[in-house]
Amino acid sequence: MKIESLREVRNNFSEVIESLDKTGPVVVTKNGKGRALLIPIDDDTDIETLVLSNSRRFWQLFDKAGSAERTRMEDLPAMDDDAAWAQLSSKKSRKS
Repeated sequence: MKIESLREVRNNFSEVIESLDKTGPVVVTKNGKGRALLIPIDDDTDIETLVLSNSRRFWQLFDKAGSAERTRMEDLPAMDDDAAWAQLSSKKSRKS
């Protein structure tokens, strides 16, 4: 991994991007603090997973979903029962 200042990256952006395969990830700093990460990607890179794995909001939603009450499949209303689904929705909105 390489560490470069924002000024250096800005002045040599094309070269930094071209060399990612050799250098690996590049931490971009501003005033000595890490601000961004440039990583090499290829056709096999799962960009969505990379983005989600670094998203605080995603992990908060994930944790919330994991700790929620579960409803058994047998207890769910039929797909065409609009009144029952509306009732379930109102229960969820009251809990939030």
